[in-house]
Amino acid sequence: MNLTFIWFGVFVGLLGANFVFPFVPFYVQELGVKEKSEIALWTSLSGSATGVSLFLTAPLWGAMADRFGRKPMFVRALIGAGIAILSMGLVTQAWQFVGLRLVMGAFAGTMGAAAALVAATTPRERVGQALGTLQTAQFSANMLGPFIGGEVAQTVGLRESFYVCASLYLLAGILVYVFVKERVIEGYAEQEVSNAAAARPSLADNLRVVLGQRQILVMLALLFGLWLSTTLVRPLMPISIDDFSIQDSMGTHVDLHLGFATYAIGEKRASSYVFAAIGLTSTLAAFTVGRIAAKTGYRRSVAVASLATGVLFIPVALAPAYGPFLFFMALTGLFQGAMVPGMNALLASSTPEGKQGSAFGLAASMQSLALIIGPLLGGAIIAAVGIRWDYALVAGVLLLAGLATIAFVKEPGKPRSVESRDS
Repeated sequence: MNLTFIWFGVFVGLLGANFVFPFVPFYVQELGVKEKSEIALWTSLSGSATGVSLFLTAPLWGAMADRFGRKPMFVRALIGAGIAILSMGLVTQAWQFVGLRLVMGAFAGTMGAAAALVAATTPRERVGQALGTLQTAQFSANMLGPFIGGEVAQTVGLRESFYVCASLYLLAGILVYVFVKERVIEGYAEQEVSNAAAARPSLADNLRVVLGQRQILVMLALLFGLWLSTTLVRPLMPISIDDFSIQDSMGTHVDLHLGFATYAIGEKRASSYVFAAIGLTSTLAAFTVGRIAAKTGYRRSVAVASLATGVLFIPVALAPAYGPFLFFMALTGLFQGAMVPGMNALLASSTPEGKQGSAFGLAASMQSLALIIGPLLGGAIIAAVGIRWDYALVAGVLLLAGLATIAFVKEPGKPRSVESRDS
């Protein structure tokens, strides 16, 4: 029951986020920025701004979760993000939007907080399956959010989408606060969450213990590569849609050829379909692959998924039209749906007991570091040589991550105590 409400909190919150963030380039354009290079720049800055503040605060929030409780950190992330997004709907200048993305990053980190809560309150032998189930909330939101958000943006406007997004985040925060109970699983921690904070290790001690695990350091590096591959292209992917667009008597649209029929689709809807397709295939993979990976090994599933996704980004880079682009991006989502929960399960299984908050806080910090570098690097590549080279770079990063998984990652064995260390 606990996992059900955590899942629903993540789903409702991230459904709202996917209402608006896939369409940031269009919103920047509504704020008065017209040149394509400047739109890419402000879009990149908005993504990197969130990454800067999240990078600096995520380890602190994670360590505080281990010390004071993971549920309060989850609620804090949902409410903080909701207030920041509500404010974004009120801006009139691109720099104001970037500033609020900076503020949002300092209080957000929804998925990391939820993963830490699930990892700490689930028996270790079931934590991989539980994290895979939780990941389906994110993928389902990624699937439905852009589709619904695209329709809202196309019919009533982007600014109104921010208000809907904020209300969903606040609703999720209320649901988690009321229904989620943070129960300590026997063998995971020696004290109840309600114990006095003075009886617990300091924030610095929690981080020191986690960073003393070599496997965790390897997993953090791989997670950085995974999220870098995502942030390099997804915030800027609507620019690809613009490259496929046609302007004629029907307005600006892309053509989708299905058999003998051709459909003219507005740019915002076309962008939402790509994000929705990725979300659909990722959700299907997370639902089905988790149980298989638990039997065959998470290390193997992560390696295969990384290599397959890297290969698939090659035809993405070479796609001549919207239809093939949509198809191959959907296939990348299928394998990324196996990769993300596998990496989270490896991280959770490699973490000393009672330190899940610190571990996933550091993982969120790696995600935010990728959020800093990825959009800026992606924007610079687009400005210099075009967006197709962004996809080529992503292919290289994921192929390298797959090979590194084979070479350096070990399948975790039995749960280890805080005192244990990798040699």
